[in-house]
Amino acid sequence: MSFRRRKPPTSNVKMNTKKSEDELFFEVVGGWNEKGRIFGLGAAAHSYYDRPTCDEKNGKKSRREYIKSLETQVVELAAKNDDQQKELDQTKQELDQTKQELVRQKKTLAETIESFMTFKEQVEKFMQANPSRS
Repeated sequence: MSFRRRKPPTSNVKMNTKKSEDELFFEVVGGWNEKGRIFGLGAAAHSYYDRPTCDEKNGKKSRREYIKSLETQVVELAAKNDDQQKELDQTKQELDQTKQELVRQKKTLAETIESFMTFKEQVEKFMQANPSRS
């Protein structure tokens, strides 16, 4: 069985930022743990590295709080959207009922106008047949 050699990486790709050995080490071991230690160094970590300040920790907390607030806003907006959709559906239903009532009222009005016109014609005929009463 023969294996093909891999092509060497092309030199066209250049990295703008190179990580220091310390950054690579921190990335690999996972950085500071909650007990204030670094994997592989234990309690001696303070001899080699400075632990992040409270401000830096608070910065991370702020980001977490910001993300949580955004998540809360998304949930609130989704609930508001649902409420508005229900309100819109109810308004559409009421509008349909109003349209139906309007159609019935127009029909009733047309019938009333027709009855009035018929009555008016009868009154006019009566008046023409009995000219002395006017």
